Amino acid sequence: MKFSRLLATGLILMATPLANGASLGSVGPTYPIGEESALEMIMRRLRDKERSGELKLMQEEAVRRSLHGIKNMKPVDGITTVQKAAQRLIDPTVTYAQAVKADDGRIVVPAGSRVNPLDLISLSKVLVFFDGRDPAQRDAVGRLLASKGQLTVKPILVAGSWLDLTKAWKTQVFFDQHGTLSRRFGVTAVPSVIRQQGRMLQLDEIPAKDLR
Repeated sequence: MKFSRLLATGLILMATPLANGASLGSVGPTYPIGEESALEMIMRRLRDKERSGELKLMQEEAVRRSLHGIKNMKPVDGITTVQKAAQRLIDPTVTYAQAVKADDGRIVVPAGSRVNPLDLISLSKVLVFFDGRDPAQRDAVGRLLASKGQLTVKPILVAGSWLDLTKAWKTQVFFDQHGTLSRRFGVTAVPSVIRQQGRMLQLDEIPAKDLR
């Protein structure tokens, strides 16, 4: 392990004890004390941990926790399971309270403008929101992908492991992190399917057993 890496790890591990130290000032002249410095103490402890293998275990545990957090993101709050089929239309029109300007200062969208994104670009795929922890929903979306193809369906998780499903289905599975898309489209129950209908979006809440 390079010295700089060893030192950086040591500073992290020792940050709390060092941060709690307080300066008491001095009354008269100060002289060097024949004791090891804080840096020498840190390096000595790190070398001890490295020799014992404890440092490697700590690093591996930190990596494991990080990967677990990436694979298993926090479920979107407030999402329930569909019990009965329902359908509604969503108007994606956005009103701009402030003007949108280009880099050179030109106004691209005047303040107060109402813009429907579907006038500029169409929704090329069907969006399917689902809970990957629910075997019924997971299997239903898997069958939908197999029958419709990954070019027409975009699976979006509100809970569960997107990485495991991406590997299992060999297609990219997305995660609605922080519930941004669910709030934007008003998704409150899953499975929910969103597709374009003219200048509107159609949201269908469909029980897993009926998802086709």
